[in-house]
Amino acid sequence: MYKFTPLYSLVFIIYSCIFSSISWAEAAEPKFDASFYMSKICTAYITKNDNEFCDDGYILKSETLNNGEVIETVLMDGIGHYGWNHTSLKKIDKDTYHVYIGCGNPCGANMLFGRGGKEQYFGRYFTFDLNSRCSVGYNNDKQLWTASRFFSDKEIDFPSTYDPDAFAAYPKYNVEFDKKGRLIVKEYFSEEVVQTLPNPCSHN
Repeated sequence: MYKFTPLYSLVFIIYSCIFSSISWAEAAEPKFDASFYMSKICTAYITKNDNEFCDDGYILKSETLNNGEVIETVLMDGIGHYGWNHTSLKKIDKDTYHVYIGCGNPCGANMLFGRGGKEQYFGRYFTFDLNSRCSVGYNNDKQLWTASRFFSDKEIDFPSTYDPDAFAAYPKYNVEFDKKGRLIVKEYFSEEVVQTLPNPCSHN
C-alpha cells in the first residue's frame, strides 16, 4: 500500500531543495574584492556571424591602499588583436593574479601580479603550486629549470635538468607539481618520468 506525502510536506521539500540550490550557488560564486583586482578591458570589437567579439584591449590593475588612495595601472595595452586574443587572466588567490600571453607556437610569457605592485615574469614554460606559493620556470639563459617563491628574487636551480644541446624552442625536460606538491620531472616529448623531487620551496 502506497503512503502519500501530505501536500504541505511536499511543498516544504521543494522549497528546501530550491533554497539549498540558491545557497550553494551563492557559496560557489567567488567574491569580488574591490581593494585589489585585475580585469580585461575591451577597446575594439569585431562582428562574425552576427555575433560581436572583443578583438583588442588592455588589462586594468586596481589597488586601494590603506589610506584610501586608489592606484590604477594599465597593462598589455597595444599588444594587438593576436596578443589580446591569446591572453588569459586568472585570479589564483586573493592576493595574486596569473597572466599568460601567447605570441605564436612555441612562444609565450607568464606573469604573476600581486598586491603592493609585486610582479614576477617567466617565459613560456612555467607552472606553480599554490599551496606552497612556489613557481617553477625554464631559464633559457641557464638552459635549465629554476624555482622561486612567489615574487622572490632568490632562485633555486635544478642542475639535473641542464642540457647544453637543448633546442631553444623546447627544453629537454618538462616539470609539473603533483597533488602532494612534489616536483615531477619528465622527458618533454615522451612524458617519461625522470625523477621526483621534493617541493623546492618547502625549506626556503
